[in-house]
Amino acid sequence: MLTKRLKFYAVTHDILGDVFWEVFRRGLFDAAGRYDVDVEHLRPGKFSPEIQAGLIEGAIYARPDGLISTVPDIRAVEGPLRQAVALGIPLICINAKDPRPEGERIPYMFYIGGDDGNAGELAGRYVLQKVRPRAGLCVDHYLFEHICHNDRWQGFRRVLEAAGVPVERLRIEGGKPEACAAAVRAKLEARPDIGAVLTLGPPGAQAVLAGSEGLAQGREVKHLTFDVAQLQIDAIRSGRIMATIDSQQYLQGYLSVEAMWLHKVKGFTLASDIYTGPAIVDMSNLAMAEDGVRRGYR
Repeated sequence: MLTKRLKFYAVTHDILGDVFWEVFRRGLFDAAGRYDVDVEHLRPGKFSPEIQAGLIEGAIYARPDGLISTVPDIRAVEGPLRQAVALGIPLICINAKDPRPEGERIPYMFYIGGDDGNAGELAGRYVLQKVRPRAGLCVDHYLFEHICHNDRWQGFRRVLEAAGVPVERLRIEGGKPEACAAAVRAKLEARPDIGAVLTLGPPGAQAVLAGSEGLAQGREVKHLTFDVAQLQIDAIRSGRIMATIDSQQYLQGYLSVEAMWLHKVKGFTLASDIYTGPAIVDMSNLAMAEDGVRRGYR
């Protein structure tokens, strides 16, 4: 029987200003309160898997009862995560996973998060239901390779290219709104054939909304995005965004703490991964999503 208060560490790859992660944190700490455990959330403050790896090493040094981590870049974080498992620290992967098959991947117990390849394909199919663009664009608000973003982009590209629609990716530096908006505007002005844009989260969505203002009269660019925040809610209501794809990050935080508690206290584990997305939010279910935003869990 456990006689001490459990302590878990969660280590993620946050980008400053991204409201996505504040909702994730609420899930972590709501579950911590529900199960009476301590949770320490470590994050680098900018996208740097190398800094994240150092934070994982710091968490290992503290010898937590469980470790929860994203895997945005295998090369950066594989070493310390394998070290944690070798030391007997239970590991759950969340949000961004190792895409390699079991036996090759980092030996975490299971993954909780979105199915990003499927989400990218869903985005492509949704766009094609609404418009038949001559060309498409994916705006990625990370300048570096990121497993989740790459899977979303590749899924989107597969569907559009299979339909004969060429599509390219534009990288922008999330966290610099004016520069991002200018880069998007320059691309759209240089490519009048682009009729559909996919953004991968709030920073990209903000850049496209700002960068597409004042385009040539009659120019319409259909916009589909990822994640749920007030920015997306308002833009869907006004017709400037068609829909957003939700990975339900509150669940990623909450369920990871819950599952770790069940493992440590009850001895349970899961036989397979838990996918918290993709889920489409558009005008048909916007009110429910907005209520979730107001309450802090969407």
